[in-house]
Amino acid sequence: MPHKYLQIDGVATFVHHTGATTLPGRPPAIERGEAVVCLHGAGGNGHLFAGLMSGLEACHGVIAFDQPGHGRSGGLDSLADIGRMADFTGHLLDVLELESAVLVGHDMGAAVAIRCALDRPASVRALVLCSAGDRFEIPGAALEQARRVRDGKERRAFDASVFSKKASPDVMKQAFLEGMKTDPRASYGDLVACTGWADAARLGRIDVPTWVIHGDDDHDWLKARAAALAAAIPGAVHDTIPDAGHSLLLEAPVPLARRIGACLEGLPA
Repeated sequence: MPHKYLQIDGVATFVHHTGATTLPGRPPAIERGEAVVCLHGAGGNGHLFAGLMSGLEACHGVIAFDQPGHGRSGGLDSLADIGRMADFTGHLLDVLELESAVLVGHDMGAAVAIRCALDRPASVRALVLCSAGDRFEIPGAALEQARRVRDGKERRAFDASVFSKKASPDVMKQAFLEGMKTDPRASYGDLVACTGWADAARLGRIDVPTWVIHGDDDHDWLKARAAALAAAIPGAVHDTIPDAGHSLLLEAPVPLARRIGACLEGLPA
């Protein structure tokens, strides 16, 4: 997948994109279909969307990026606030010269996409919210463990519960390697951002086509919160992907691409 750096708010931001390469400093060209911008989850990076991007690139222009402090973007720390992440995403859309885009958010990225839709409604054409609910439920013990990892007092843990029991060892290995690309300081900041996210009372104001999608084998609490999210957004469609857990992007990129592709075909001209 082609990639390049763009300067966003003074941060060298690593951007993955479909289509032809462009000159340094110039945004990727969206030559067909919808402009789709992908937002990764806590501790993640844009490369997690590689399979989804491959599945959509024949018909749409797809872009993913690493938030500051994640993957190959500049910085070591997370922006640590959903609002700041949404502002950064909005500035990215400006640099990409996109008047509006379909935002595909996974996990924390879904919260960022929602905040963009609330604060910059003219910039958002549609929302696809993956593996996300109307709020986060992060146990205090998990936050404390992430803090200890950040401080070098504990090793990084690998949580196999985010996968379907049908997930292959190769998928789990890939997830582990992707997670290693982000410093524990940024991963901890992401969890702080998630615990502080509180847009549930404003979800009824969202006025763009919205799809809420998660794996059938995701955590029960997430599935309940996803149903609440879909119910709170006017006209939102709630859908599931079989044989996939919370790590939907790596477990089922092809079925997810097909589902999102069908959603995009139904958007008004």
